[in-house]
Amino acid sequence: MNIKLDVGNTIYKSFQNMEKINGNICLIKERKFYIMKYSVRNELTKYEKIRRIEGKSMDVFTVCPEYETEHFKIRKLKAEDTERLFPCYSDPEAARFFNGDCCGDDFYYTDKDKFRECVEYWLSRYNARDFVRWSILDKRTGLLIGTIEVCPSLKYTVDGKQMGILRVDLKSEHERWGVLKELMDVLVCHIYEDFEITSIIMKIQKDASERQRLITEYQFVTAKEECNISLEDYYIRYC
Repeated sequence: MNIKLDVGNTIYKSFQNMEKINGNICLIKERKFYIMKYSVRNELTKYEKIRRIEGKSMDVFTVCPEYETEHFKIRKLKAEDTERLFPCYSDPEAARFFNGDCCGDDFYYTDKDKFRECVEYWLSRYNARDFVRWSILDKRTGLLIGTIEVCPSLKYTVDGKQMGILRVDLKSEHERWGVLKELMDVLVCHIYEDFEITSIIMKIQKDASERQRLITEYQFVTAKEECNISLEDYYIRYC
């Protein structure tokens, strides 16, 4: 058998026994296998990211998932991303839609060293199993356009089931519906299962006109009516 697969290829049901033989392909939904990182030929031996076995959960704080869309790659934040992300976090227009609630920080920085400390803190919270923060890579330009965070939490829940607190920070020129939708499409496809959450909660400010469209497009409902939160502008979406 001669197989050549690249990032984005999917192996369907006829290959479902390969996981048992090789142990290095990723089971996603509907018994499909998805090659995440490497080109391979003849044998699937170099997959290093997520090994998903049917019926077993993954640990995102042991192996951080990566997601990819047509235009973007969403991968774990690195310390060396500081320089490339600073244009986003020093952008006052972008900062209008950052979510610093309960963080003691508005995440708007004009001092790069202070922002470096922020990145180091984000990385430390991954090691503490608190939240995952990814960088968003624009595949066409090679630039980092912002970050995404998911924090699995019981903080606002009323039913004892974990929800994911979702933050999406984007440079102002990327604060557009097409970008938001492309990112949200891949997130809602994966993060419920990957983080073992039953809902996601997100702050969508009233003046964030592009983000407001997410509410109807993805069936978000007002969070105050659904969970233990008193803060304004929060919306929840169930799996």
